[in-house]
Amino acid sequence: MHEYVYADRILQSVLDETKERAGRVKRVKVEVGELLGLTRESLGVAYEILAKGTRAEGSRLSVRFARGSVMCEKCGFSGRLPVHGHEHRIDPAFICPKCGASLKVAEGLEVRISEIE
Repeated sequence: MHEYVYADRILQSVLDETKERAGRVKRVKVEVGELLGLTRESLGVAYEILAKGTRAEGSRLSVRFARGSVMCEKCGFSGRLPVHGHEHRIDPAFICPKCGASLKVAEGLEVRISEIE
């Protein structure tokens, strides 16, 4: 259910950014960090529901996943977590594949709006 939190943040940013513009929002392009555990489908549905009744209603959310990276302070490992199946499905354990210690996320938790039409 955390996709609603991110969808709401995206929508509020879009509405704030476009409040001085005439017309409706047609499409919003976003870049989402793969370590957030979101899917295109879940984020898109949440955005669609939340956008109802706003000038973004009916707009399309276009999602691109940004690769994440982690680092281990114990053994020095740095890189990506193992990918399972779809490109954005990352092993959620966040443990070092070399030594088993907890990892620190370097990249992959961001959400950025890259374009609003």
